Amino acid sequence: MNNKKKPFPFESFRHFSKRELQDFLEVFHYSVEAKTDEEIKYVLGQIRKVFPCEFIIAGVAAVGPLGNVQEFSHLLNESYPNDWLYHYAKNGYAEVDPVLVSHAKNFQTQVWSSTYKTAGSKKEEEFIEHARSFGLAGGVTAGAFDSQRGLCSFFSFAGTNKAENPHYAGALEYLAHHLHYPLVQNTPSPSPVMAFSLSPRELSVLKWMTQGKTNWEISRILGVTERTVRFHVEGIFCKLDVTSRTQAVAMAVENRMISHTA
Repeated sequence: MNNKKKPFPFESFRHFSKRELQDFLEVFHYSVEAKTDEEIKYVLGQIRKVFPCEFIIAGVAAVGPLGNVQEFSHLLNESYPNDWLYHYAKNGYAEVDPVLVSHAKNFQTQVWSSTYKTAGSKKEEEFIEHARSFGLAGGVTAGAFDSQRGLCSFFSFAGTNKAENPHYAGALEYLAHHLHYPLVQNTPSPSPVMAFSLSPRELSVLKWMTQGKTNWEISRILGVTERTVRFHVEGIFCKLDVTSRTQAVAMAVENRMISHTA
């Protein structure tokens, strides 16, 4: 874990009104207290009320040695459009999303409009236009890196370009860095049963399957579409060489593929 201390960003709050400072301090109080996913989601909901961020999502991604995102290990969706998340996964946008790609390389706060200016490929430009069609025109993405586990957190606050205002961006970055530790702590470690090559997301779906959750219930828990869950279930069946949920659950239990903290 990167324990380097950051100085307090006085400049980020210099122009806050008294009411804005009060609102921020209330959100900050809850962010310091947050330990569970439910508590983190509550903080994200409070941020949405206080800051001009219509769409908020947080997550953890595994980062490879070349600074590339290998897999989304954990996701907390506060208000991102589920249809957008489906298209994001279906089209493999993690490989062309300029903000995510840049974040995974330097773990610095990304102001979307500035990062988008570096986009030059056709795929990147298509991604940007597609995101805008869902109302994701501007935003700020912040987070940090856990070097011991090779995981980076990301907190995206999006909507109109108002979210990019330095008046808010610094405060959002400050909150994201305080939420990084509990979010990463709640992210399951890689499964010891690597022979099956299940991704962290497939392991997460499998965990809920072992608890008897339906595809719809899993989609609500993970904040994705039911169609996305079905896609992961099919991948689990294929990799485990089974044809039913009962068989998949039995194999998971037999091989201890799901830990109590997964």
